[in-house]
Amino acid sequence: MTEPSSTPPPPPPAAAPEPAAPLVTNAILPLMRLLPAPPLGAILTPPEPQDIRKPWFFMQVWAELRLAAQMYFDSRYRISRTAQLTFPLLAVLAVLNYFLLAHWFFLPIISPVAERLIDGVLAVVAYRVLLRELDRYRTVLDYLSRFSHR
Repeated sequence: MTEPSSTPPPPPPAAAPEPAAPLVTNAILPLMRLLPAPPLGAILTPPEPQDIRKPWFFMQVWAELRLAAQMYFDSRYRISRTAQLTFPLLAVLAVLNYFLLAHWFFLPIISPVAERLIDGVLAVVAYRVLLRELDRYRTVLDYLSRFSHR
């Protein structure tokens, strides 16, 4: 066996120096701290995700339909042009689809199937437009509840 050495172990090698930050970053970031904070309510942050159970599908659809009725009669909210134009356009397309495939160009097997498929697509598009508008309406209601004075 050997005797323990009285000299300390050699120091670990020095870490490589990090590259210097670009001059633009060093010049601009301190200036950002000098800017005043934005006014309260100027920046809308999305709501935090919650881990709650979603309601049953039909109850959720019923709640959305009730909110849609409230949205149409709310005087503080203006419906977007997309929703204003899409619903009448989809209604006209559904009526044209009925007359086109059921009466004018009737084919015994193809027309009823195609008519129902097109009606289904129109209904899905109308529902998606309604959901987008309801999301926008919920955002406005949240903003009004936080920042409006009553």
